[in-house]
Amino acid sequence: MSSAFVAPQPRPPTQFFAAMIHFDHVCMAAPNVYESTFRLSQETGLGNYDGGFFPLYGIGHRVVPLAPDIYIEVESLIDRRPLAQGQPLAAFMDRQTREGDRFVGWCLRSDTLEELEAFAAHHGTVVDQATTGKNAGRQMMDGTRGFALQAPSATTAWPMGKPNLYFKPGSGVHAGSLPVVPGSGRVVGRGLEWIEIGEDHHAFAAWLGDVATPSGFPFEVRYNGGAPGLYAMGVRSDEGVIEIRRPSVLVE
Repeated sequence: MSSAFVAPQPRPPTQFFAAMIHFDHVCMAAPNVYESTFRLSQETGLGNYDGGFFPLYGIGHRVVPLAPDIYIEVESLIDRRPLAQGQPLAAFMDRQTREGDRFVGWCLRSDTLEELEAFAAHHGTVVDQATTGKNAGRQMMDGTRGFALQAPSATTAWPMGKPNLYFKPGSGVHAGSLPVVPGSGRVVGRGLEWIEIGEDHHAFAAWLGDVATPSGFPFEVRYNGGAPGLYAMGVRSDEGVIEIRRPSVLVE
């Protein structure tokens, strides 16, 4: 996440990377992080846990694991002071959730910083180490802070309905692999069977550039020809494939 808005200017990358790009997480913005997470777990049987909060943005966070390395982050404003101060991400979340839950961000993950830098170059920007650094990262209730690098920033890619790319330095535990609250869900997620996104194959391929290809993901990508954004996911589980569908981001 970042408070800086930098409009991307796509350009061809100068080098091809045999990249390993993964689907990492989805941001589901909500009017009430607790009610929306509870309802999602009731609908799907998937459990959840407390993911902490983002102090700079006034956003609370709960996690619904879909696999050991994939999850949904359910987020809502819990502190309106950043919104009153004009913080861009807080304002974006407020606008997007006035009618209920919404998939506002879908996020990919690279294995190397080199891949992230290539993706940034493809979009005419650079990797800003301040976007999700220690001060901007997620504060966990055990005292630890989340840290990842991204490009383009969430405030650039998400309002366009496009995915951004993350790189997480170090070998920390992935959020998708942490234990859920006992009793919050009986179903265990096993990964993605399919995703449904807007536009078409050519638009997705152009956004990815040479860093990845739509056919390189280990799940089906379905296109509905609509506005950019994520519309639904089919999640493999020990009880079959679960469809999770929400309105897509209101493209700004």
